[in-house]
Amino acid sequence: MSVKLNLGVWSSVFAVPSKIVDEGLKFSDGVKLKVLLYVLRNSEKMLSDEEISKGTGVNVTDVPEALDYWVSFGVLDKADNDYILAENNNSVYDTVKSSLEQSNSDLPAVSNTTSENTNINSTVQDSSVSQPMKFTPDNVNNDILPEKSKPEQSKQKFTVSRLQRPDYVFTAQRLAVDEELKILVNEAQMSLGKTLGNTDISVLLMLKDTCGLPLDVLFMLIQYCISIDKPNIHTIEKIGLEWANDGIYSLEAAEQKIASVQQTSRNFSIVSSTFGLKNAGSPSEKQRKFADEWVGNWKFSPEMLRVAYERCIDKHSTINWNYINGILNNWNTNNIRNIDDLKASEASNSKTLKDKQSGTSIDYEKLNKITVPDFD
Repeated sequence: MSVKLNLGVWSSVFAVPSKIVDEGLKFSDGVKLKVLLYVLRNSEKMLSDEEISKGTGVNVTDVPEALDYWVSFGVLDKADNDYILAENNNSVYDTVKSSLEQSNSDLPAVSNTTSENTNINSTVQDSSVSQPMKFTPDNVNNDILPEKSKPEQSKQKFTVSRLQRPDYVFTAQRLAVDEELKILVNEAQMSLGKTLGNTDISVLLMLKDTCGLPLDVLFMLIQYCISIDKPNIHTIEKIGLEWANDGIYSLEAAEQKIASVQQTSRNFSIVSSTFGLKNAGSPSEKQRKFADEWVGNWKFSPEMLRVAYERCIDKHSTINWNYINGILNNWNTNNIRNIDDLKASEASNSKTLKDKQSGTSIDYEKLNKITVPDFD
């Protein structure tokens, strides 16, 4: 008697480590899972990025990022740009250590003492990995500097200089151990109404650690971007870097910054509306400064702005912001605040001009002050 089992699709199977589901699934996406499953299925082969791309439909440029993601969880090992299935969890520590050293290449080296059999749970407990790496605005880690070398605790103005986002390996590891980052990501996801990818999370990590923006300021930043109908990570990054450059490290400073930006927006809205600019879009820095000067500082009314605008058009047939600024600056210097002041000033100037043209220059103000002697 013979027995034959008809296993169907189960006649060909391959192993998937539980670690992938238990630890890696939560922060992975379809691209990363496709790449990993294809690699596990063809574990006996040497695969190129192109082969993985052809077999999965994933863009070839996304393959290395997906592979590095699974390196960070100890599923794969990486050596000299080659990937192999990890034999133990030590690769996780090595990868995280390498990532930390790359992100802090200009900092003093941090010594690590871990046993040969360290697993992932003990790895995240190591002080050099589990403690959130706090960066000062000058990219200096206070926690690893000698006491006498630590900079003052007061916030310094941050200056962007070829700033780079943390890589995906470092970001994934930090997300696993940094409670503040977890809170920030959860808040951002609820506010923006979407699940953040690794790249989005790396932006938040950069703003929090490298730029030094506190959590409450980042929460306000996210809500502000939503309020101006730009609820996306690109705008959050752009404005966040501006805030860091301006030294916005408290709620009070953030509120003042937002109020200033809103006032500038209102000032430009008055100017653009007065000039009849339709779909003006985002004004340039120069235009914003002019609007703040004309409306915010010099307090010119739309009526006066319109007169200056029309005189510019009569002269140049187009808007010349510098020319309009010259007109308004002259009026402000001569305390011409409204149409009546303008008419009176121009009437006086016209009379003086006529007197000069007739060959007689008379200063009527001085003439009135002359005392005529009484000859009686």
